[in-house]
Amino acid sequence: MIVRQKQTVRRTLFAMGVAGLSLVPAAASAAEISLQVGTIESPTGANSLGWQAFEQYVEAASGGDIDIELLHSGQLGDTEKLLEGAMIGINKMVQGDETLTGAYAPMMTWFTPYLFADEMVMKEFFASDTFAEINDAMAADLGVRALAASPYGFYNFINKTRPVESLEDLAGLKLRTLPSSEMTIRAWGGLGASATPVSWGEIYTSIQTGVINGLGHTIGIMVDQKYYEVAKNVTLDNSFGVVNFYLVNEAFWQGLNDQQRAILKRGAQIGAATEFGVAAYRNRVEGLQTLEENGVDIRPISDVERQRLRQAAQESVLPWLQEQVDPALIEKVFAEVEAIEARLNR
Repeated sequence: MIVRQKQTVRRTLFAMGVAGLSLVPAAASAAEISLQVGTIESPTGANSLGWQAFEQYVEAASGGDIDIELLHSGQLGDTEKLLEGAMIGINKMVQGDETLTGAYAPMMTWFTPYLFADEMVMKEFFASDTFAEINDAMAADLGVRALAASPYGFYNFINKTRPVESLEDLAGLKLRTLPSSEMTIRAWGGLGASATPVSWGEIYTSIQTGVINGLGHTIGIMVDQKYYEVAKNVTLDNSFGVVNFYLVNEAFWQGLNDQQRAILKRGAQIGAATEFGVAAYRNRVEGLQTLEENGVDIRPISDVERQRLRQAAQESVLPWLQEQVDPALIEKVFAEVEAIEARLNR
C-alpha cells in the first residue's frame, strides 16, 4: 500500500470515528514505529485479509504513529522461520500457526485430536483464562506472545481409496504426516492408518502415484491445492483444530507504551475476527461447493462414530503427551473445553 493510499485510509477512518474515545491519536512527538509483518498466505487468503484489517485499524487508530508493511506469500519465510525470527527479535510481529506446538510443548495441549466440537468452541477456548495462562508462560519462556488467535478450520480426511464413515474404514490407509509431527503420527496410528511422511510440495503427486492414499487437512487447503483432482473421498470428522496467531516479540511488546499496546492488541483482535469469518465461510460454503462441483463424495460422520475416532486417537496420543507436558495442564485444558461446550449447549 503506497503512502498516499495509507494517508487516505487514515483520514477516512478517523472521520468515521474508528479510533474511539479510549484510543486517542499518539502525541506528535512520539517516535514512529514501523513494522514489517511476514505472512505465508497469498494476499487473498483469509489470514492475509485479517492482517489487512489489522493494518488499516492500527495505522488509523495510531494517527500515523505505527506504520505497517505486510509481506505476504512467505516473503520472509515459512511459519517456522517467522517464529524463529520473532523469538530472537528480528521480526517484531508475524503470522503464527500450529507450528507453535513444536516450539513450546504446553501449546500441544489444545492440538489434541478431536478436542473441539466446532470452530465456535475453539474460538471461545482461545479467549479463555486457561489459554491466557499458557500464552503468558510462553511469552516468558519463549519470548513470543499471541495477541489474538483465529481458528481457520479443522483437519478432515481426503483420500483416493474409499469413503470413510467409520473407524474401521481408516484401517491401512496411508495418510500423510510431517516427520516432526509426533502428535499426528500417533493419532493416525491410533486410528489404524499408516502415518507416512511426505513434504508439503510433494503431497499432490504422492496421492496421484499412490505413495499416500490421502491426508487430513482443512477444506480450504483441499481446494487451494486441488487435491480433489486426485482424491474423491472427503470425511467431515473435524479431528485437529488449526489456528493462526497474531504473534509479537515479547521484548518489543514490553517496550511499548500502554496506548500502543492497546492499539496493536485491538487491531489483532479485529484481524482475527475478520479471518475467522472469512475462513468459516470458505470452509463451510465455498469449499464444499467446489468439492461437490468436482465430483467429490463428501460424507459427514455421525456423533457416535466421531466419539469412537476421538477415543482411539486420544488413547494413542495422551500417554505420550503426558510425558511432554504437565498432566495437570492437560486436565485443565480438557476441563475448560468441556465448560465451554456446556455453556454453548454443545
